[in-house]
Amino acid sequence: MKVQMSISDELVKKIDSFCTDNYLTRSGFVSMACAQYLASYELTLVIKEMALCLRKIADTGVVDPDTLRDLEDFERIAKMLVSAK
Repeated sequence: MKVQMSISDELVKKIDSFCTDNYLTRSGFVSMACAQYLASYELTLVIKEMALCLRKIADTGVVDPDTLRDLEDFERIAKMLVSAK
């Protein structure tokens, strides 16, 4: 899919220089950067949810079924991240 966007000349120069140094196309770089940004944003949400789960456990001393499910989801994500190295 083609997308048209506006980017400052200075940023385009930096992107093009990076792409040249790393054998990437501008399009490939922008796609990769967007994918990485979205993945880090999603990971931030997961970490925030984990912090809430841990706070709930610390406050109540109980792991209810919803919290257990959230912990299991976090464990699956952690295993995926470790195996992705």
